[in-house]
Amino acid sequence: VINKKKKIIFIQVTIFLIAASLLFNTYLNKNKKIEKAVKIELETNPNTNSFNDIEYSGFDLNGNRYTLKAGTADFETETPESINMKKVVANFYLKNNTVLTVISDKGLYNNITLDMKFMKNVKSAYLANTLFSDQLTYSNSNGKLLAAGNVHGESVENGEFSADNVEYDLKKKVFIFSMVGDKQVNVRLKKKWKKVLE
Repeated sequence: VINKKKKIIFIQVTIFLIAASLLFNTYLNKNKKIEKAVKIELETNPNTNSFNDIEYSGFDLNGNRYTLKAGTADFETETPESINMKKVVANFYLKNNTVLTVISDKGLYNNITLDMKFMKNVKSAYLANTLFSDQLTYSNSNGKLLAAGNVHGESVENGEFSADNVEYDLKKKVFIFSMVGDKQVNVRLKKKWKKVLE
């Protein structure tokens, strides 16, 4: 009888210890989760507004329609006109019924001046022409696109080129290639290299 009582007491103590350890671990984990939630709240900037899957559209000063899309975007409450964007796709619908498309990892859009800046892994496509650069700036006031940083491109009809800067005038439909200093713009037409001075 005494052995049975000891076994019962042993089982009861064991169950109690297991239950106590489960309760302790449960509340310990809850406290950790609460601490994490507090840290997240503290790291969030109350002066920043962020949103997902945004799209802007309108007309630039030259009368060209455009759409500007981003996967994520945010802006500071003090400067709501300056929108920081990620995963950006812009389409410019030109008056001659052609479309210029710009894709980049990051972007900056001013919703008052309508100026745009595309940054990191920038790819521009127009007709049979593709342009790659570190950044591309669109100035709405003068209707120009300026590509800078590791600029190179390819054209199905004309070949390949590389330059420090390439400017495209949307009004005149003209490309201007330039290099910093005395370097030359390299253009390869139909598998032959030609060097064009600035």
